[in-house]
Amino acid sequence: MLKYYTGNIYPSEDTIFVFGSNPEGIHGAGSAKVALFYFGAIYGQGEGLQGSSYGLPTTILDYDSYGWIPFDGKMPLEEITEYIRRMYKCAKENPDKKFKVAYRNQPNEKTLCGYTGAQLQSCFKNAGPIPDNVWFSKEWFDSGNLE
Repeated sequence: MLKYYTGNIYPSEDTIFVFGSNPEGIHGAGSAKVALFYFGAIYGQGEGLQGSSYGLPTTILDYDSYGWIPFDGKMPLEEITEYIRRMYKCAKENPDKKFKVAYRNQPNEKTLCGYTGAQLQSCFKNAGPIPDNVWFSKEWFDSGNLE
């Protein structure tokens, strides 16, 4: 049965903040920056458990003379789905933790990774059975796209 949280995610002993990341672990914006400052994310680690957070790669970066910037090409949805499968495996290995996914965008609203809420929701749905300890925002829960 799907579970949801309301409002913002706050640090708690039983909470893992699941944030959109990039493979390089450059946590410079959005939920990645929140994870870095409040949930123990490790700069330079793009995927996996980090403090009380979990880096979920959803964005490709490219380096230019100004620094790290979002790349014009998007990470393929199939690749994001595979990263979600790995996050689900980690959630199953840590049943005492609530893995709260930090996406709240509406189905037609794009995130920093360039995909809409509906596109990302389909990745979470297609990654396999959603573990009982993976929680989504009320906004995503109410969309009905995860069932």
